[in-house]
Order: sequence, then structure tokens, then C-alpha cells
Amino acid sequence: MHIPKQKVPRSRKTKDWAKDTIRAFINRSAFSSSTKHTTQKYYEAYNGNIQESDYNYVTNPYNSEAWAKKNFPARLRNYNILKPVVDLLLGEKAKRPQAYQVVVRNADIQSRFDQYRQKQYQEYLEQIFVSEMSKAKGEEPDAPEEDPKNYQEQVLSNYRDSRAIVGQEALNYLFDWLGLEDNIQKLFFDWLVAGECYTYKDVCMNDVDYQVVSPLDIDYEKSPDTDYIEDADWVVRRKIMSVNEVVDRFYDVLSPKDIDNLEAPHGKYRDGYGGHQSMFVNKPEDDESDRMVEVLHVCWKSFARVGILSYTDEMGSPQEMVVDETYKKDEGQEIKYFWVNEVWEGYQIDNNIYVSMNPHVVQRNEMNNLSVCKMPYNGRVYSNRHSDSISIISMGLAYQVLYNVFHYRLELSIAKNKDKIMLMEMNTIPKRHGWDEEKFMYYADAMGFAFVDSTAEGKNRERVTFNQYQVLDMSLGQYIAAQFQLLQAIKTEWEEMVGVSRQRKGQVNSSDGVGTTERAIFQSSVISEEIFRRFEAFMEREYAGLLDTSKIAWRDGKKMTYVASDLRTALLNIDPEEYQESEYGVFVKSSSREMDKLQQLKGLAMAFAQNGQQPATVAEIIDSNNFSKVKKLLQEVDEKQKELQKMQQEMQQQQQQQVAEAQQQIQNQQQAFEADQNEKDRVVKLEVERMKVATKVSSDADGNGRRDDIDRQRLEIERKKVDAARSKS
Repeated sequence: MHIPKQKVPRSRKTKDWAKDTIRAFINRSAFSSSTKHTTQKYYEAYNGNIQESDYNYVTNPYNSEAWAKKNFPARLRNYNILKPVVDLLLGEKAKRPQAYQVVVRNADIQSRFDQYRQKQYQEYLEQIFVSEMSKAKGEEPDAPEEDPKNYQEQVLSNYRDSRAIVGQEALNYLFDWLGLEDNIQKLFFDWLVAGECYTYKDVCMNDVDYQVVSPLDIDYEKSPDTDYIEDADWVVRRKIMSVNEVVDRFYDVLSPKDIDNLEAPHGKYRDGYGGHQSMFVNKPEDDESDRMVEVLHVCWKSFARVGILSYTDEMGSPQEMVVDETYKKDEGQEIKYFWVNEVWEGYQIDNNIYVSMNPHVVQRNEMNNLSVCKMPYNGRVYSNRHSDSISIISMGLAYQVLYNVFHYRLELSIAKNKDKIMLMEMNTIPKRHGWDEEKFMYYADAMGFAFVDSTAEGKNRERVTFNQYQVLDMSLGQYIAAQFQLLQAIKTEWEEMVGVSRQRKGQVNSSDGVGTTERAIFQSSVISEEIFRRFEAFMEREYAGLLDTSKIAWRDGKKMTYVASDLRTALLNIDPEEYQESEYGVFVKSSSREMDKLQQLKGLAMAFAQNGQQPATVAEIIDSNNFSKVKKLLQEVDEKQKELQKMQQEMQQQQQQQVAEAQQQIQNQQQAFEADQNEKDRVVKLEVERMKVATKVSSDADGNGRRDDIDRQRLEIERKKVDAARSKS
């Protein structure tokens, strides 16, 4: 069916035009092709379900019906060696850290940084001015002056656009709200089994809707230069839904007649499903599809006519804005029109109901290119150019078949194994003494010996001798042991091909050294690293797509609390105007490198604890799964360590100053005590002199044998000297 012309005005894009377009892309899709059968076969192989027709060359080598009806003493069974490898890689993916960072790609990022830097420098200059004024007044400044060079480096390292912070918080919220951790594991499972993974992003009830799509349910335009499905020209997705599910999903666009058609039995209104386009590879035998309908969601890129309006604002400055084809320009305005891509969507329900045929609400355009738009579906195929998808299961399916064949042969060998058989003459059994074959075999098995009749005669009356005994060796022990070795060799070769060595599975021998084990694990991880790298590149696109979808879902703003990765409650507050004008990019770090750094850092956690770090910090490092977070914690530890060292130096200086002051105080007290003691000694001496003078007053001072005026005058002079000395002290 020919695709209708897409380069037509909006007025000519009627419902009939949309229906014809949807039918045309549905006819181009294929859901029961050999590719889908092969993909279904991969999932069956993972689950351990085998198709016996794949083993006909072993079980029926001559393709004979009579041969196929024969019963053999062995059965072909599946011994799954694919599932453990897939489960191992799934477990490793679950343990790899989710390291992503949101950045802003708007053109005004430099101007915003200049404003931030100007504001920080202005605050720094104000601080210096206040400090100089305090010094001029003879006062101590409130804060010490900082080196200009160090301050400049701090400004450069601390800057982060507020829009990037909001984008990071929005992605963290979506990670919790949409359960991305579980969805990522589902996607990675499809990536390992089918070599493909697909998702769907849309807006539902003013929030983001995110779904994982099975590789069996989707088809698209396969271009060799399209790595991601969101860049494809068209996508068709199929779902089998019950009538009630259809009404729940499309109740607002379904008419009463449409619901009657859905409930009508086969043959009246409905054609049913299960034709050559059916998504069912194998239709179930007990199919009761009267209440089940087929829903097809078609997305395609059409063309739209948009214009660049040039006008002059109130301030007299020239401005430009994007307008659609219906805009009526005013006098003095100019419009330059372009034809650009535009994503359309529509649903076909039960072959004859068409609803929701309009441009998709999320176009995901780029600011510097109006024609770039993304599909709501995204996916990636692990393959080389111009080749089919490659997956772990597709590479291991041949090993699985060979492994099952050898097990089948092993079971046949065990059935053939009869061990050693002894041939003996039946006439030697002592039948004349009441023995028979059963009694003879019982005593041989239970007692370990048996009696024979040496007088027995053969058929021709000949004497039976003991040399007629013979032992036949029919054991296949060596052959069975060799088959076991072949089975182990097949399994080892398969696991080494995908990079899963025994050391990687934890099977380490006592003879293996530490260096040998680490080297083997590293080498095996290098082989499988490309699988993880391509998937992480796909998830980088997914994170960016979720942020773009959230701009439309949260066009009226968003306020919500959510649980962050460290189990703390965080608040999300979105300003719709600034959020919608931001163009975000998501950078995903290599999980393997992040894992290596985390393991090395966690190995040093005990050293941190032994060096006196806080137990809470060590626990945060061990519990974290993000190297950036650990790096931030260590920076905080360094800052606290520097502050602690600074406080210790200040305390040490204060202690030294206090010791010096105490020593000076003790010295001053000692000097004061000595001066007081000297003064007391001098006073005592003066008192003694005064007492001596008083004694002399009552006696003969000059010793001439009488008390006369001369004695009194001399004693008076000595008394005045003593009083004068005393008054001076």
C-alpha cells in the first residue's frame, strides 16, 4: 500500500489521510516473520524449552517415520548452560553503580557563569573593604582575608548552573517514581537474550509514563545508519488487550458504536486477530479470543510548515519567534517558512477502529534545529552494520544443542553399560538338591557364594567341567568418562567465549594465586565489557528522553517528595518557565571504571577507620554506590580534617599562651612575696633598734655614771632617726 503524501498543509491532514497512513505503515510491518520466530526461540532457549525438531538429525538421522516411532533407552532433554551465564551478567549489572550527571546545553551558559562570577567577586571586594575599614579603626576584622588566587579557584570549582541542579533532582525523582532500577534490569535482560531492547515514553495525567516494550511486539524502519529507534521514520507496536482494557485506555475517544463493535462476536463486525501479521508466533490451542482484540500503535514522521517571525519589540530591538502555518502576521512583520519533521501517532483497534490520530504531544525538538524530533519509542539493536542482532543466547545456542546431544549420547551409553557378565553352564546348578535358578541367584547376590553340582551331566551325558565358565566385560566406563570430559570442555569453551571464566563465577582453586585470579577476572570482564558499554550508551539517551518528556508533563510545575538513593526524603520543586526553557544533556560515566574505583576506595575504608575517621563517614563510604558521592564525602572529610588541624593549632597556641601567663603570674607572686618578706624583716630590725633606744632612755646613755640632759638629748636624736626610718617604710 502506498504511503500518502506527507508534505501537505495541516488543513488537508484529515482523518481519512491519517487512516490511510496508519494502514500503509501497518502493511510494511511484520510480526510473524522469521526474525520474530528466531527471537521467540531465544527466549524459549533461556527458559529451557527445546524444539525436538532441531535434534532430528540425531534422533532420526534417516528421516524415517518408522525410525521416529522406535523407542530408545534414552530421552533428549535440555541441560541449560545458557541461563547461568545470562543470570550472572544480570547480577553484575544490578551491582554496577548508576553514575549519571545532568548538564545544561543552553547557549546562555557562559553569560550565566559571568553573572555568577561577577556577583562572587563583588561580595569578595565588599569583604575586603569592610576588613580594611576595621583595621583603620584599630579593630580586628570579623573574618580573615582570603588569598585572591585561592578565592578565584574556589569560585570556578563551586559554580554549577541552578538549572542543572533542578535537572538532576528531576531525574532522581523519575528514577524513584518510575522504578527505573527494575525497568533497567528488564531492558538488560532483553539486551542479553534477544540482542534488542525497546522502551516507550509518554505523558499521562501530567506525569511521565515509561514502559518496557518486548522485542516481539515492535517493528520499525530499519536503516543501517540508525543506531537508536527514536531516530527512525516510523514505528509500529502491537498489543493484545481485552475489551475492558481497551475501554479503560481509550474511553474518552471511543464512541458507543465502537464499544458495540468490540463486544460483537466474530463474523458480525470483527475480523479477529491471528492472521499473517499476528504477534503470536505460536497461537495457543485453547484460544478464546472473543474478548481479546489487537491494538496497533503507529508513530511516524510527517512534515509540518512552520515560520520564523521577525518583529520589533516595545524597546525597538529586533526579535524572532517560531509560528505555525495558521499565524496571521501584522503590518511590518515578516515570516520565513520552512518544512520540518513532525511526529504523528494513531491507533488501530481491532482492524476497523481508528482513534487519537494527531501530532504527538512530545516532539522533543532541539533549540538549534527545528526539524529534529524524536519518536516516543526508543531502542537499540546489538549488531554490526548490515547484520542481524547478536545476543548472548544467539552465540550460545549452538553450544546448547551440542551439549544436549552429548548428554543424549551419554544417556544411551549408560543404558548400554552392562558391566561384567559371567557365562556359566546351567547344569552346574545343584538341581538334584532342590535348587533352581532363582535360589542360585539369590545366594550368589546375598551371600557372595554359590554351590555347584560337580557330578552334573550335560545334554549328551558328558561330564560338566569348571573350564566352561567365562566372563564377558560389557562395561563402558572409560567411554562414559570420556563423554563427561567432552561435556565439560563444551561448557568451558562456551563460557570462555562470552568472558565468563571459572574465577569470575567464584570457582577459585587452592593452587591459584591472588595475582592469577585477579588477572583472570579482569581479562574476562574485558571480553564482556562491550555489552555493558553499548547498553549504557542507550540508557544515556533514555535519561535525556525522560527529561524532555517531563518538560511537557510538568508544564504547570511540579512539587513532590521522593526517596533518594541514600534513603533520604528529598523535595522536588519545578519552576515550569525556567524548566521548559532548559536544554539538558545527561552524561553517564563508565560503570566498570566507577566499580573499580569504588572497590578500591571501599578497601581503604578500614584504613580510614584506623586513622580516626568518624564511623558514620566510613559507613557512608561502604554503603555508597556512586563514586561522585564518595568523592564528595572525602572532600568533606578533608575539610573537616583541615578545620580540626586548625582548631588543634589554635588550641595549642592558646595552651602555650596560658602556660606562659601562668608562669609569669607565678614569678610575679614570688617577687611580691619576697618583697613583702624583706619589708617585714626591715620593720623587725627597726623595732629592735627602737627598743634598744627606749632602753637607753631609762639608763645612762653616755656612761658617765649619771642621767643628765646630755643623755636625754642624745637619746631623743636617736629616737627621731628611728621614727624617720620607720615613717619612710
